[in-house]
Amino acid sequence: MHIRKLVKSGLSSYTVALPKEWIDRNRLNKGALLYIEEHDNLLTISAELSKERKERKEIVITTEGKSEKIIRREIRSAYINDYDRIYLKGSNIKVLAAALKKDVHDLVSMETIEESTDKIVARNFLDFSEVEVTDIVRRIDNITRSMLSDSISCIETYSSEYDMAQILRERDADVNRLSFMVFKLLKSCAGDPTICTRLKLSELEVLRYWHLVFIIEKIADEAKRIARLIKNLHAKKSKFDRKGLTKLFQEVKTHYEGVMKAFYKKDFNLADEIYLNKTPMLKKCDEYFEDNKCLEIADITGKFKSIVSQSDDISKIIRYLN
Repeated sequence: MHIRKLVKSGLSSYTVALPKEWIDRNRLNKGALLYIEEHDNLLTISAELSKERKERKEIVITTEGKSEKIIRREIRSAYINDYDRIYLKGSNIKVLAAALKKDVHDLVSMETIEESTDKIVARNFLDFSEVEVTDIVRRIDNITRSMLSDSISCIETYSSEYDMAQILRERDADVNRLSFMVFKLLKSCAGDPTICTRLKLSELEVLRYWHLVFIIEKIADEAKRIARLIKNLHAKKSKFDRKGLTKLFQEVKTHYEGVMKAFYKKDFNLADEIYLNKTPMLKKCDEYFEDNKCLEIADITGKFKSIVSQSDDISKIIRYLN
């Protein structure tokens, strides 16, 4: 870190000395143009305008002796860490090829560009200049809301021709793809302030959106699992208060929608209302279970409570990260 004094120069300007090492490294001379970008209380000084993307990174992931799940985690980690090319190499590639290619294609803008019996090469085509983090977050939220609504719709009757549990599993995959895309963008911001500027995000917003998307993705998971449990209730022809469950689930959904409204509007009072409503909501879930005891209802009400608690976590983001 270099520390310099701000020196008044003339009636309306100030100057600061730049480190000689930086001047020499960038081969600058007297009269050279410098480009200054403002980002909150941070000024970024660069020797070139709109620098091209940093040097392209590559990573080799060996697949020998690893389970498919571990390899998938490594692929996602490489994606989030902004590697341009991912090489998957191993003698077991032939056996895992279909699953690994699906793992690659489940990530936004990742494509398989080469394949052989012992190697798969994937490339990242994501262009940061073409995306808006706020728009992606809205899409994740909207998909999650639709998943909650459709889970509610199958409480009264479950159509064998229109398998809602399967449909929501596919939508949850969309949420996952978009979430990993957001994580990739936000982690890049943490390593390069100029990317923050390009994405029109402050450092605090990077932290805020990371936590938010992490929570919404969990809520989408719960919506998917609830639909599967409702399907099991109908398959077993279990007796339960359908109207009561519908009403309770709708309240849980409204709880989530309320906190998201507070997030978008930065409404601290509404966020506090959501926080105060947590305990009564959890009590309603317990009461419903007491009146409709069975294994699936225990799991469903448990997931309702999870959504309520995660919504409360979003209310904390509103309070503490604004």
